[in-house]
Amino acid sequence: MKDPPAHLDDADRELLRALQRDASTSQAELAEEAGVSPSLVSRRIARLKQAGVLRAIVGLVDAKSAGLTCAAVIRVRLRDHSAENVRAFRDVVQRMEEATLCVMLTGEADYLVKIVARDLPHFQEIVQGKLLRCKAIAHMESSIVLEYLKDTTELPLG
Repeated sequence: MKDPPAHLDDADRELLRALQRDASTSQAELAEEAGVSPSLVSRRIARLKQAGVLRAIVGLVDAKSAGLTCAAVIRVRLRDHSAENVRAFRDVVQRMEEATLCVMLTGEADYLVKIVARDLPHFQEIVQGKLLRCKAIAHMESSIVLEYLKDTTELPLG
């Protein structure tokens, strides 16, 4: 169970900024950036993980370099908002490794799903073989990503 939200001091914020830029940064470099001792870095990281502030330390893979050349966003509207339909849709998305983002929205669409695929035929397979089979979906509208103007995982920590 996670602790209550953590109070972040300046050193925590600097440490988190450095980890967001490059999680492979050495403890010594992190300590220098955060203005703390190297031994304190590991304790702070452990505390931030325990508090749920730091969810994971990961490597970011470049989609195109990994052979995933097609990305799309799909706006989804459900047939209705019954618990059964919501659960069915969420189950489908949770099982889709190609879905890298799914958010519930206000407005006309109920959800926005980002799909990453090898190419356009693969995207078509995903839509037809997975999403269109979901009876909970009333309407979908897809847009292929032509260019990323900004694509970051870094949060503005102030």
